Amino acid sequence: MNKISSIQKLEKDFVLELYNLTGSIKKSWPEISKQNKTVCLLFWEPSTRTKLSFEHAAKKLGFDVIDFSPSNSSLEKGESFEDTIKTILALKVDGLIVRHPETKISEKIVQMLPENVFFINAGDGNYAHPTQGLLDVFTMSEVVDLTKLNLTILGDAKHSRVIPSLLQTLDMLGCKNINYISPESLALPQTNIFSAISNDMLSKSDILYILRIQRERFSKEEGIDDKFFSENYQVNKEFIETTNFQGKIMHPGPINIGVEITRDISDGEDSLILKQVENGLYLRTALLQLLSSG
Repeated sequence: MNKISSIQKLEKDFVLELYNLTGSIKKSWPEISKQNKTVCLLFWEPSTRTKLSFEHAAKKLGFDVIDFSPSNSSLEKGESFEDTIKTILALKVDGLIVRHPETKISEKIVQMLPENVFFINAGDGNYAHPTQGLLDVFTMSEVVDLTKLNLTILGDAKHSRVIPSLLQTLDMLGCKNINYISPESLALPQTNIFSAISNDMLSKSDILYILRIQRERFSKEEGIDDKFFSENYQVNKEFIETTNFQGKIMHPGPINIGVEITRDISDGEDSLILKQVENGLYLRTALLQLLSSG
C-alpha cells in the first residue's frame, strides 16, 4: 500500500497502524528518523494547511521537496496533464502529493504511476480529501470513544470533499451516530438532515463539525445567500447558549469568520480547530513515513 486516493481503498488495519504511528510521532516530535527521498507537491488549487503541513512533514523526514507551480509550468504553453506527470516521473521523484479541482482525477493518477512511486491525494474536486478525514477522526478519537461519539455536522456537506473521507473513516472505526444541520440545498442526499437547529440533538452532541459554504464547487444553477446562512446557521455565542451545546468545536478550514462561525467561538476554549492543524502535521508525517518505506 503506497497510493492513497480515497479512504475506500484503505484497510482498517492500515488506518489503525497510521493512528498508532501518528500518536508516537506526536509524543516524540520533533525527533524524527530521516529518510533519503524526493517528493513533488503539485497543487492546482490554493492551500494553506494541507500544503504547508505536507511540506513541513516531508522536510522533517529529510525529504527533498519539489514544489510544482502549475501557473509557472509548461502547462501554460499547452502541455497536457498526462505529459506533465510523465515529465516529473522522469526526474526520478519517489512520490507525488496532488491537489486538483477535477473530481476523481486521483484515480487516474494512480493508474499512471509505477508501483514504486507513492501517491497521496491532497484533495480532488468533491470526491475525496483522505488525509483531512483521517486527521479529523484522529482528533475526535483523542476526546471521545469513536464507537460512542455523537457527532453533528453543520454546513455545506453537499460540496465538501472532506465529508466523504470523514464519513468513510468514521464508519470504518464504528461511529454511527451522525446528524446534519444545513439548508436543504447544501445537504447530502439520504442523510438525517435538520433544516432548522435542533436544540435537543445539539445538547447531546460531543462534537460540532462546521463546514464553510464551498462556492467554488457550486454548479451554475446553485446559490445561497451568505446573510441568510449566517442569520440561520452561524455558530456564535447565542447559538451555543440557545442549544445548550457543551461539546467541542471542529472545522477543517479554511474558516470564513462571520459567516459559518464567529471569532470568539473559533478561538474559544472548546475549539479543536488549531489542534486539527497540529495533528495534521503529525498524521501527514506518519503517512509519508509509512508510504515511503513500504
